[in-house]
Amino acid sequence: MISGRQALAEIEQFIQKARQQEAQVERAYARATEEVGRLRLQLTEAFRELARLKLDAIRQNQVVGELDVAERQAISLLESRQQALQRLTERRHEAEQRVRQAEAERQAALDDLQRALANAETIRKSVEAKISLNPEWISVRARVDEITGQAQQAEKKAIQAEADREEKRRPCEADRLFMYLWSRKFGTAAYRANPFTRYMDRLVASVVRYDKARVNYSLLNEIPERLRDHSRRIIEKLQEERSNLKALERKALVDAGSEAAEAEVAKARDAVTHRERQLEQAREALAAQDRTYDASILEGDAPYRDAVELLAVADQREDLHELYEEATRTPTPKDEEIVRRIQSTDAAMNLALRQAVETHKRLKELAQRRATVEHEWAQLRHQGYDTPYGTFGNEASLGNVLGGILTGAVGGAILGQVLRDGFHHGPSPWDSGFGGGLPIPPPDGFGTGGSFGGGDFRTGGSF
Repeated sequence: MISGRQALAEIEQFIQKARQQEAQVERAYARATEEVGRLRLQLTEAFRELARLKLDAIRQNQVVGELDVAERQAISLLESRQQALQRLTERRHEAEQRVRQAEAERQAALDDLQRALANAETIRKSVEAKISLNPEWISVRARVDEITGQAQQAEKKAIQAEADREEKRRPCEADRLFMYLWSRKFGTAAYRANPFTRYMDRLVASVVRYDKARVNYSLLNEIPERLRDHSRRIIEKLQEERSNLKALERKALVDAGSEAAEAEVAKARDAVTHRERQLEQAREALAAQDRTYDASILEGDAPYRDAVELLAVADQREDLHELYEEATRTPTPKDEEIVRRIQSTDAAMNLALRQAVETHKRLKELAQRRATVEHEWAQLRHQGYDTPYGTFGNEASLGNVLGGILTGAVGGAILGQVLRDGFHHGPSPWDSGFGGGLPIPPPDGFGTGGSFGGGDFRTGGSF
């Protein structure tokens, strides 16, 4: 069993490992594309030698000149691509390093906060143990417990009376003659009508036996309101006694030195908030570099393709093609050596192209898997799983899922489900209501999913 923070830290380690794997594949892809460019230049050089050997001076100058121009342009494009890739890779690695540094600083701040909390918790538990023997505290606590029971009973009666009212008044409200007289306030000092109407209303009242029904209907409406008012008065008294109890506990905490401990907690909490903000900024900067990288490498790579295309177009001109066909049909010893070089270079270039395509596909898959895990990690962290006060029971499953994601055997989206199924929120120092609780709001991730301590209770009403 591990804590929620340890579980998310394991995912962070996985993300770092995935990025390292990406970097290895990225270097392999760069080597493959550079090899394609190098072989393409070799092929162009072989065609140029063939042109010098087989063509007359005028045509030779024209063809070789065009090949030279294409080669210079291609070399320029390839060099610019390599320089851009190097700058992009360096910036990305720097952003990754800043994230790792920010994560380490955040973890150090969290460790400081947990130490400060542990100190405050030690003081609180010590005071709780001592004050439980204090006669004044025992007396106030007993009054709180007694009034709590009274409030629960009063609330229960009020709820039952309100439910009875809704049920029992339906027959009266279904009687249109009764409701007519009730709406006219018949039988009360507020009733106003002319003599004829009074006469007719008295006849109606005698038919529906209004006098007795009115008393019952009035009581039916008044009793729940009286019980609710009674419940509110008891709750107000309970809140007053609770305030007295918290004041007594708070004084004991202050006398034991809790304010200094709480000041350390507040200072450590502010440091965590600051480090959290720095980590968020570092992650946003890395995400921006990832998007630039994806656009340039995974979805782009235009300079590399343009360079190869330039050389391919130059090599495929008609007179060079005819020259190559002639050299293969009637080779001289010198022709034959160039033709073999063209053929072997072309075969090597096709192999390098296949390797580049496969490596590019692998790189894209790795980036997508890592991005999915990063998204799940961010969602889980914002949902409060990054807490030292929660436990994760199926850590073996977590390791298996992460390993499966890395190899592509498992989809990244299942990660969140595994964590949610195995996670249990536990109590944190902020859950104790003793002395009013810690007077410092918790940072993200330190809350819990339940309610612990503090002597609160829950019934059908609200206290």
